[in-house]
Amino acid sequence: MARRLGVQEAPAAYYLQVPALDAPTDRRVRRWRGWSRQELRAAGAVLAERGLLVEDKRPRAGRTVFLPGPWAHAAAPLPPMERWKAPLLGARLSADGDTVQDTQLPEHTPPDLFALAWRRVTGGQAPAG
Repeated sequence: MARRLGVQEAPAAYYLQVPALDAPTDRRVRRWRGWSRQELRAAGAVLAERGLLVEDKRPRAGRTVFLPGPWAHAAAPLPPMERWKAPLLGARLSADGDTVQDTQLPEHTPPDLFALAWRRVTGGQAPAG
């Protein structure tokens, strides 16, 4: 995966968490990966430079990088998310796609979600802005 993305292993691992998980906040990713803030920022910057993620601020996201493309807002306790990953995660969006209306318990384990997200990315359905 790192070779295909043209990045080191750390940014590649970070990249896959963004499309596969409903709320990959900066705090959670740092805990999961055992990274410092600087390591997280460095990985995010590499991915943003390559156009794989975009740097931004979005309400209730708790992170600084996102998949390119439209964003779906959500009222608590539902997580806001990129529209691209809503079908993967079983989230139901409003008719205009601007709002997460409901989520289901995941049908897949995290490893399966990573594999499904990667297949979408490499199968011609990569997120695009």
